[in-house]
Amino acid sequence: MKRLLLCIPNQSVHYRGMNARPQVSIPLGILSIVAFLRENGWAGDVRVYDARLSASFTTTQEKGGRVTLFGDDEATMGKRIAEIAPDVIGISNMFSAQFPQALRMAEVAKQACPNAVVVMGGPHVSVFPEETLEQPCVDYVVVGEGEERMLALLRCLEAGETPAIPGVLGRPEDRRLLRDHPLVKVNFIKEVDDLPLPAYDMVDVERYFELQANGFSPRTREWGRRAVTMITSRGCPHRCTFCSIHATMGYRWRAHSPDYIRRHIALLRERYAIDFIHFEDDNLTHDSERYDRLLNILLELLPRLPWDTPNGVRGDGWTLERVRRTRESGCQYLAVAIESAVQNVLDKVVRKRLDLAQVDNLMVFTHQEGLRLMAFYVVGLPGERLEDIDATFRYALARYFRFGVWPGMNLAVALPGTELGRIVERDGLRDPSLPYAANQLTTSEFSPADIQKRFRRFQRLKILIFLWRSLTSWRDLRYNASLVWRYRSSIANEFRKAFGM
Repeated sequence: MKRLLLCIPNQSVHYRGMNARPQVSIPLGILSIVAFLRENGWAGDVRVYDARLSASFTTTQEKGGRVTLFGDDEATMGKRIAEIAPDVIGISNMFSAQFPQALRMAEVAKQACPNAVVVMGGPHVSVFPEETLEQPCVDYVVVGEGEERMLALLRCLEAGETPAIPGVLGRPEDRRLLRDHPLVKVNFIKEVDDLPLPAYDMVDVERYFELQANGFSPRTREWGRRAVTMITSRGCPHRCTFCSIHATMGYRWRAHSPDYIRRHIALLRERYAIDFIHFEDDNLTHDSERYDRLLNILLELLPRLPWDTPNGVRGDGWTLERVRRTRESGCQYLAVAIESAVQNVLDKVVRKRLDLAQVDNLMVFTHQEGLRLMAFYVVGLPGERLEDIDATFRYALARYFRFGVWPGMNLAVALPGTELGRIVERDGLRDPSLPYAANQLTTSEFSPADIQKRFRRFQRLKILIFLWRSLTSWRDLRYNASLVWRYRSSIANEFRKAFGM
């Protein structure tokens, strides 16, 4: 087993009426695995193949309807894999909605290299390891973090041994190697500082910068031309019902040290001339003192390096001084995860330990300091009433009008491996024949039509506030004009949805 190929599949961007924006970013998980293999002396040849980088579109007609794919087509994928002729092929699948593409890549890989060992990992696989292993094209599945498990698997295969690695399944009986827990089936790396920096040299970083800066970034607001994602911690101790992170990262919060982060930023600045960082930790501000130390690192940088938090931060633990230092360190905007404007829904439905009064404090502080703030909300959860949903819409609009807090309103999606997913499956609240998408849940309190009616009204009012703020604030006018120009096609689509055009 001397040649390992790690792959990212192409993406489905239109399937059975579903539309998704193509997204490309540097594959940090795979690059961390490569770096770990190097650090621990695995002597094999490692290659990385990202089928998205061609940025081509292919449309085919399948039984379920028209399918549009972003990236290399199957013939090209098969040719590339055959040319590399790997002994082991690892396939990363980040999203359940894209699992069919990962599975199809595994089939193509088996056809191209019948003797190769195909390994699959990622969040969907971590939730459904046994079901994934039933696929004839998959030889092994990796549950949870992949660095240590991939190294152990490669060493077993080289030695001709039958793997017996917790979190790696190759046979049905390997189920015994998993923990008996509905979400967290494996243990996780205790000291994340033991991990080397990602192996950025393994990919064409310039190609990622090019695609991200030209409309294919996963972020809805991509201001950098050479932007990177950085994750400075793993895991989250909170138990929001709709969150799927725990299957792959666990409940225990594990953070990189300031020295590790400083070295990481220095590498990216000096070697790749980055101009923006997206901190996408699942809980960047969990430890306020540690967050202050991160700010110290960013404040040391001259010139300042712009950054944001597109994955969201908590709304508590903020002081005026902390917000001021956040702005001074180069933060372009914070995203705060609020979820609901009803405390009882937060406590009993979302199960998020958050005091809404502290969120209002954050809004006041950011408004006072001139730091942009956006908020994440989610509506349509089992246990909500229509009046609760209406209250969240009103709250979001009022905070946008008063403080300029952009409302990112999400309709609930019952993702596999979440508490919400189990509730929906148990109570039969969703048509299982549908692909996972927003606003599919029907409860005794509401239907998808009830949610959609309210959501469209919310969108119309949000647009009106957007126009009002643009006309009454020179600062907002400049920012919003730039936003509209950069994302004019997406904004036009939202406009049509809001006004039924």
